[in-house]
Amino acid sequence: MTLGHGLHGGRKKRGPSAARVVGWILGLAFIIAIGAWSYRTGSSLARQEEARLRTEVATLTETMDTIEERNVALNAALERAQIEKAEAEARYARDVPDAETARIIDLVRARRAEGIPADRIAEVVGAVTVQWRCTGEPVTRRFLVRTPLTTTPGNDVAGFANNTVTVTGTGVSDVDANGRAQSWYDPNQPITLSFNRIGGGPAQDITGRLPLFHSVVSGNQIVRFSAVPGDRAFVNVTAQTCAYP
Repeated sequence: MTLGHGLHGGRKKRGPSAARVVGWILGLAFIIAIGAWSYRTGSSLARQEEARLRTEVATLTETMDTIEERNVALNAALERAQIEKAEAEARYARDVPDAETARIIDLVRARRAEGIPADRIAEVVGAVTVQWRCTGEPVTRRFLVRTPLTTTPGNDVAGFANNTVTVTGTGVSDVDANGRAQSWYDPNQPITLSFNRIGGGPAQDITGRLPLFHSVVSGNQIVRFSAVPGDRAFVNVTAQTCAYP
């Protein structure tokens, strides 16, 4: 019994069977195979991703280069447009007159249409100076402004420049607190001043609210007028005679 027991116990200590060893080997081989497959698959995917990223980088680089070229072209076009705009503004300022210059040009055209030679007009323009060359001190006179209710003539005209130019005026009747028209004019309403040159030329009329300004050319002199409200029913006109042109 002891011998049999010892033999039986010796058989149990021989280790795993061949089938188990083969199973372990096959399992290990399977795991290695799975690992190798996963490694190859992962490497392939990594290479594909790398290739894709490289392609995207190349595309983005090309796009950025294109955008940069367009920006350079746009900046150059903008600079050209700004230069052309500045040149156009300079041409406009040179060739298109402002309001005051346009008014002078219209006057020149009108005088040319009347038959005044261009040389004569150029001579007059060339003789103009910045300051007026006036021959005396300003003179102020007053006269009555006529209204629809004016009945008594007299004191309604003033002479200037040695009485070579006379000035008269008409206006709108003022009203009292009850709305009744008065014989004197309303200084807050437009009036009409008439300038007459003694010995020739039609009267020159200007209409508007005071103060009013006007100039009359008579021979080789010009009389410059300014009119402001005076005492009730009167207007004060100041005139100064200067050389012309």
